[in-house]
Amino acid sequence: MTDSHGEFDAIFAELARRARPGRFEPNVDVALSADDETILVTVEIAGAEPAELRIMVEERHLYILGRRVDRERTGRGTLLMKEIDYGEFGKKIHLPVPVAYEDATAHYRDGMLTISLPVSRDALLPRHRTEIRMTVRRIHA
Repeated sequence: MTDSHGEFDAIFAELARRARPGRFEPNVDVALSADDETILVTVEIAGAEPAELRIMVEERHLYILGRRVDRERTGRGTLLMKEIDYGEFGKKIHLPVPVAYEDATAHYRDGMLTISLPVSRDALLPRHRTEIRMTVRRIHA
């Protein structure tokens, strides 16, 4: 286990342990494309800023971290019902097959983050966690 591997485990574990208001896990759908060549991950995170999203891959796990801020809270009056989660979020997803993480893409549209992970042809797994360096762009309808 490398130092960076242990550091990321510690960071993710700390985020998962935090028992404070606003910490949540977003809803996620994971699908295999019809041609069996791409894993498609769709994450429901309306209100998150694309620049604050972090997406990482380690072997057969995908990590999604970010934050959703309640910008409209002030001036709303007394809260009578609360079902929408705000604050930091994190999701760890087991991937059913090895992926070619270097060719991954992501886009954010209408509150949905979609990550496309090509299925690896050589099935060689990275030996360490790799942050996917990509720009998540907001797509306007």
